[in-house]
Amino acid sequence: MRLSVRLLAASALALTLVAAPAVAQDAATIQRAETVRDAALNQNIALDYLTQLTTRFGPRPAGSKAEQDASAWAADYMRAQGFQNVRIEQFPLVGWERGEESGSIVGARPQRLVLAALGHSPGTNGVIEAEVVRFDSLEALNAAPAGSLTGKSAYVDAGQMVRMQDGSGYGPLTRIRGAGPAAAAAKGAVAFIMRSVGSDEHRMPHTGTTRYVDGVVPLPGFALAAPDADTVSRLIEMGETVRLRLSSTAHTYQTVSQNVIGDIPGRSRPEEVIVLGSHMDSWDLGTGAIDDGAGGAITLAAAKAIRDSGRRPARTVRVVLYGS
Repeated sequence: MRLSVRLLAASALALTLVAAPAVAQDAATIQRAETVRDAALNQNIALDYLTQLTTRFGPRPAGSKAEQDASAWAADYMRAQGFQNVRIEQFPLVGWERGEESGSIVGARPQRLVLAALGHSPGTNGVIEAEVVRFDSLEALNAAPAGSLTGKSAYVDAGQMVRMQDGSGYGPLTRIRGAGPAAAAAKGAVAFIMRSVGSDEHRMPHTGTTRYVDGVVPLPGFALAAPDADTVSRLIEMGETVRLRLSSTAHTYQTVSQNVIGDIPGRSRPEEVIVLGSHMDSWDLGTGAIDDGAGGAITLAAAKAIRDSGRRPARTVRVVLYGS
């Protein structure tokens, strides 16, 4: 929470300066910005918004009733905080529901596994049981001969995500999640499995969306929790033939999502708009407190801090809580 408070204060300071008239920033302007920043440190609105959002609505998958209900509530919350022109913009969406999933090693070394279906992955339409072929990178999977994975499951274990302060270790591994199912399907595989993207070592698999190919995800995809990925990889390295039994009832459906928009109208240049954006939706394995409930909380509170300062900004400050 200390980080969120610092981010709120920094956002209020930066926003006050950028929303000021386009003239040299004199000492009085900087002093006003610092006053807004310091006042923001004494506010509880960001924590209040985030607590209510995550407690009342929990996970908010894009297009779900929880996301829709949270958006309607957030619009009322904005109005209560003095935002103007508050509105909800709906748009059509292909939603995705996880359903139930399970995985296990079968055969001579049976073990249950902890895994999660990749976002927008199709279900298995029953049970898939197949031998696993392991690759250490997406490039290695792409280099496999055509048809070499017919009737088998492709498994990419590129190792644990490197823990970096700027999050740069995340991107290279999410490429596997996005492109892996299509690459596996092109080689004849019946399922795609990967090590869960994350720097942790818990049995808590990380989800996220995979990529559409011509409007569909080509085959079921799963993320194995880190310790379970280690087990599968070690068995293969020991020379064992590993067969996995996988099931998932995940499916897509037609729905709508929505953007929630609220303004702090500008004083002298209202047609010039500064947009602060975050997303309302979240994945279903948690409450989305950090990704991205905190983003909405910080931007909403920073804009309100400026409104409450007694001096309207020259330009319009617009807060958008994006759907999907």
